[in-house]
Amino acid sequence: MVLQNPIKGADKDHYFRQSFRLKRYIAAVAITIFAISVPFIHMGEGQVFLLSFEHRQIHLFGKIYSAQEMYLLPFLVIFLFIFIFFITSMLGRVWCGWGCPQTIFRAIHRDLIETKLLGLHAKISNKQRPTPKTPSNQLKKIIGLILFAPVPVVSMAVLLFYFVPPHEFFNHLAHPADNILLIGIWAVLSAVVFFDIVVAKEHFCIYLCPYARVQSVLFDDNTLNPIYDNARGGVIYDENNVKIPSLPQKRNKANECVSCNHCVLVCPTHIDIRKGMQLECINCLECVDACTVTMGKLNKPSLIQWSSTNATNTHSKVKLWRSKTIAYVGVLLVVMGALIIGSLKKASMLLDITHGGQLYAIHNDFVDNSYVFLFQNTSNSPHAYTFNVDEPHISIVRPKNTLSIDPQGKLKVVVILRMPLKIAKEAYEKHDVTHAKKEILPIVVKAYSVDNPKISVQQETIFIVPSQDSKKAH
Repeated sequence: MVLQNPIKGADKDHYFRQSFRLKRYIAAVAITIFAISVPFIHMGEGQVFLLSFEHRQIHLFGKIYSAQEMYLLPFLVIFLFIFIFFITSMLGRVWCGWGCPQTIFRAIHRDLIETKLLGLHAKISNKQRPTPKTPSNQLKKIIGLILFAPVPVVSMAVLLFYFVPPHEFFNHLAHPADNILLIGIWAVLSAVVFFDIVVAKEHFCIYLCPYARVQSVLFDDNTLNPIYDNARGGVIYDENNVKIPSLPQKRNKANECVSCNHCVLVCPTHIDIRKGMQLECINCLECVDACTVTMGKLNKPSLIQWSSTNATNTHSKVKLWRSKTIAYVGVLLVVMGALIIGSLKKASMLLDITHGGQLYAIHNDFVDNSYVFLFQNTSNSPHAYTFNVDEPHISIVRPKNTLSIDPQGKLKVVVILRMPLKIAKEAYEKHDVTHAKKEILPIVVKAYSVDNPKISVQQETIFIVPSQDSKKAH
């Protein structure tokens, strides 16, 4: 499958307009704009996406979910991983070469700042030629570091916007003494990214990135990758991956590879794609562009194509949709359906009930149980709440008044429920209690909004009364 037409002649502008490099730059700009914009986009009650540890909330497409509603988070994580598997099995490491911040930042530092602005490298297409260590070049390197420094600082601020809303982030910056943790995290992340881009460079992709190891499990012979056509160009490496000393065209004049090594010089991870698929390949397709230019001068299509092993060997179209990718799509649809159903069932209030440490207290032929009720208003409107108990002989001693809670607010209340001792036996018989401890009586608490009874929630808990022997003792 040929995804790029051969470029005839030496027209560099014509080459660049058709190159994967330009398409990759456009994709990087689009992804950057999208990543910066998302934290500032609001829909309905909240943001498009926000994972706030401070407020224990997650915003998803305008809806706000509290920590107690984090049941959606596993579905989001599953969706993300399945989507990565799907894209990788179909398009290879396209994320690494086209969307990963590591690749984008390296292009900014190496291609834009060091090459285009400062002239430290003769051209972008030679990424392996070392820069002479002259005083002038050393000064340019320092200038390059200064010019690049704001990039990790700003990018890590944008990353934190997904956990701290932008307006809160800037408010925190105005009071640094009160927000040392946030500023410290920001500084550490910025320093790590700066070190990664200017010191570790592509070594991160080769040795540290776990995605490179995962891809070998997800790839098959129909996965899109930069593929060198051995049949046309000639074999460069033997079965032991040792480079054959003689040039391809000297071995056979029909071999089309001219041994220009442009595909090797342009590779950011310093591999030779003619050796075959390698874990270090990030799918940037620079080698495809380089070979396209060289072979275009000979009026021939590139020997390296963004294709698949099967398509290259059989000279057929790439089979993107196959049983594996279709299965991934099916799983994605199921997870997405679960997310949609879960989001539609969002509760407007939550109630958590904890029984007090003391089992019960007896006062004047009455038994009291104490609880801690945690009410949470998950809506964006204030509400007044009250509650009742399904057991008619249980009265509410405390609280007596309704409970007002602000939007997205919480309120912890000590609750005391009371029941006459003489009713306890009737309660046992009514509920047919068969617990190991016969003093445990199951009850249901219904809490609701006074101003909007449709907002309600029910919780099961227990009411503990003395056993028959205990009551006789009293």
